[in-house]
Amino acid sequence: MITFGNYSWLILELEDNRKLIVTKDIIELRWYHTIFVDVTWAESEIRRYLNTDFYGTFNQNEKEKIIQVVNRNPDNPWFGTKGGADTATPRTVAESAPQCG
Repeated sequence: MITFGNYSWLILELEDNRKLIVTKDIIELRWYHTIFVDVTWAESEIRRYLNTDFYGTFNQNEKEKIIQVVNRNPDNPWFGTKGGADTATPRTVAESAPQCG
């Protein structure tokens, strides 16, 4: 476990001195989107929140340690929903994990 920003994080993966981390505790309960409509990750409220409000809680030194990644957003094979455009995102969550909601 490590402390980064105001949170305690579990290390999910360590590769070439890079860490994939997830918060030890649930930090906030939020909906995927604010209204129940078809919406992709690129357009979702949770992505907007993570890339603005949540990312903004880190100081400049911490932000420099957060790498930006391109997320491939394929269509959902179980529900047949569109994945939407690929997105460039600061890596602050385990975005490759299944999303619910």
